[in-house]
Amino acid sequence: GPLPDGFAYVEYNDVDELRALVKSLTRPRRLPFGRHPRRLAAILLEPLQGEGGIRPGDAAFFQAARQLCDEHDALLMVDEVQSGVCRSGAFWGHQRLGVEVDVLTSAKALGGGVPIGAMMCKASSIRSRIGAPPRSPCGSSGPECH
Repeated sequence: GPLPDGFAYVEYNDVDELRALVKSLTRPRRLPFGRHPRRLAAILLEPLQGEGGIRPGDAAFFQAARQLCDEHDALLMVDEVQSGVCRSGAFWGHQRLGVEVDVLTSAKALGGGVPIGAMMCKASSIRSRIGAPPRSPCGSSGPECH
């Protein structure tokens, strides 16, 4: 199917292409009422790609992504749906790549057969963007999720 709107893509593990894309996305642009900087919101990566063959992430690529996110006040997000919950030799696939992430998504193995997904965020990464992290009134409930 078609790729989702709002994303720009680079060749997986290509540090130079990633740096060039971030530079082009964050270059100031002229608007009718003055100059406004463009912003990078996040970089979203998979630690291990499983579509079209197994493609492991390169530590240098993930470390460059972390550096770029830090430089541009952006979130480093990882999609651990395929690689998380011990499917890659570590509990989370990004742990093998030497980076700390801001947001992590997981599913599949997380539910042990129950169709479930989760998004986990570092409180310090989110607090500066949205305020205090939300709390669930149903945090101690059974298998249903809200």
